[in-house]
Amino acid sequence: MKLINSILFSLILIGSMTACKISTNNNENKQGKEYTLAYVCPMHCEGSGSSFEGQCPVCEMDYVKNDKK
Repeated sequence: MKLINSILFSLILIGSMTACKISTNNNENKQGKEYTLAYVCPMHCEGSGSSFEGQCPVCEMDYVKNDKK
């Protein structure tokens, strides 16, 4: 049972990582609405970001206030 749970957890983790491009680069100089709008996805999914609170349409995480805005 523990093996099945570990495998399922791993698959979910890998799936969430591929849903959004995880960048290890410095995000300060990034362009695009996923970096520049008032509310952004914590994972900076391509095409995400909003002027209002809400959820990312790609990974469904809650938007966070963009401190750099």
